[in-house]
Amino acid sequence: MIPNHLIFICGALRSGSSLTHLMLDHHPNIKNPGEFDFLFDQVSDKGVFPEISGYHEWLSMHRIFQSKSLLIDRSLSYLELIASFVEQLSVNGSILALNVHRGFHRIPFLFSDAKYIHLVRDPRDVARSSIGMGWAGNVYYGVDHWVATENNWVLLESKIQPEKVLQVRFEDLIISPEQSLNRVCEFIGLVYSERMMDYTLQSSYSEPDTSLVNQWRRKLSVREVEYVELKASTLMGDLGYEVSGKAIKPLAVIEHSILGIGNKIFRYNFTLKRYGFFLVIKVKLSKLFGIHTIYNKGRLQMNELEKRFIK
Repeated sequence: MIPNHLIFICGALRSGSSLTHLMLDHHPNIKNPGEFDFLFDQVSDKGVFPEISGYHEWLSMHRIFQSKSLLIDRSLSYLELIASFVEQLSVNGSILALNVHRGFHRIPFLFSDAKYIHLVRDPRDVARSSIGMGWAGNVYYGVDHWVATENNWVLLESKIQPEKVLQVRFEDLIISPEQSLNRVCEFIGLVYSERMMDYTLQSSYSEPDTSLVNQWRRKLSVREVEYVELKASTLMGDLGYEVSGKAIKPLAVIEHSILGIGNKIFRYNFTLKRYGFFLVIKVKLSKLFGIHTIYNKGRLQMNELEKRFIK
């Protein structure tokens, strides 16, 4: 039986989940070991669990899973294996909190009575940050994962009771970290600890920097702001983020084409620069022709290169 007394930190990439992970993990009674999307990625939207041998193989290529040093007992079913992972992660006297970036609506299939912290950030800053990560070539495409994540959160909300949810804004966490963390601790059922702010002593992260809040006001053009709001304005309003309020000019066919082509070129060049031409070609061709041994070897090489850029 999978224990239900877990906390899931749910938020889009680039919304402050790594910072939140470090802060929570420094509480003497919380263990937050980071990202765990791999627990749910292979579960269907209707709650069908993956075939176990295929799941084992998938995990063998998964960079984040490999970083967790979890042991796989191949005699276990999928549910039993997930329970085993949770047991391995748990520490007596500590509440276990796991970060998840997608597939939130699948969590109740495995953890029916968990609690959730919904971490949100202004999508205009998320979209801009996504460019620096190499995920998109412009903010029009950079906001897509934020929109997908928040739409996914809406699906989860329909399945859980409101009292099991706490919303935390990245902006509040940066401007008033102690106040935000007090709310989090109270929600979890703990007392705030000043040690939560000691994360700077054991990581490359610095103290909360208020210049990270609302960077879009300084760094995005008016049209770039409109690109984000074209896709995200409804969700922004639901989450309490103020939109420009202006009538947004829709994309012309040519403008849409330019953004799309620019996005593809940027991502292609970013990939080549990070992994190198020959490794990229090896992975693409081996996947195309179904040469699994070469493909798997190439993916593992990419995983190793990725580690250099993880903060």
